[in-house]
Amino acid sequence: MDQQCQWFPDANCRFSSSVDMKDKNSTSTLRRILVNCSVQAKEYGGCVAAKVPEVEHDMCLKQFLALKNCMQNMLRGKA
Repeated sequence: MDQQCQWFPDANCRFSSSVDMKDKNSTSTLRRILVNCSVQAKEYGGCVAAKVPEVEHDMCLKQFLALKNCMQNMLRGKA
């Protein structure tokens, strides 16, 4: 049972199969990105965290571009 349906029984809990399938595909894609790009995400996050509160534009550009490239490759199915 959907959590919203569990807590709000009067809620409209019927969804079309196309919406459910889209959600499953989005979740699958996100999961694949998170699994395969975790190293790049950790490096980028660590770089930004180390510079807080003096955050500046493009300060972690190398790490950001590595993360962006990884994520784009996952979306294109190259990895």
